[in-house]
Amino acid sequence: MTVVEYMLIGGAGGALIEAVAFFNRLGEWRAARLTPTGNIRRNPPSFLNFIDLPPVVAIAVARLVLGGAAATAYGTSGQATGTLGALTVGAAAPALLQQLGQIRQIREAVTQPATQQPGVQQTLADTSANTMEEPAPEAAEEGGIA
Repeated sequence: MTVVEYMLIGGAGGALIEAVAFFNRLGEWRAARLTPTGNIRRNPPSFLNFIDLPPVVAIAVARLVLGGAAATAYGTSGQATGTLGALTVGAAAPALLQQLGQIRQIREAVTQPATQQPGVQQTLADTSANTMEEPAPEAAEEGGIA
């Protein structure tokens, strides 16, 4: 497959997930239009009460782009092969990136430069401090410095 094919099929995978989300919103709208007995309400809510168009379009575009990018990366590196692999990676890409973004260490690594990350400076400070400490008790028992 070519890079363009991976992008298009991965984008289709992202679009597939957005289609499922849209279908769920349709179900919520339908349920809100009905009374508990199943009849249509006198003043049923408009569909626009259940969909905020600008954010929905932005999310759809983001899912298309993320799906295409992930499928291209996986496909060109040989991690995903064929149409089904590209479609699956494209569909999973937004959820995967969202989950990765919730891991504190990854979030900090992405949002802070390496020189400003507390963990990096602390590790260097701990390393230099450890060289001046007394040896561990195990070292003395094994014939190390007492």
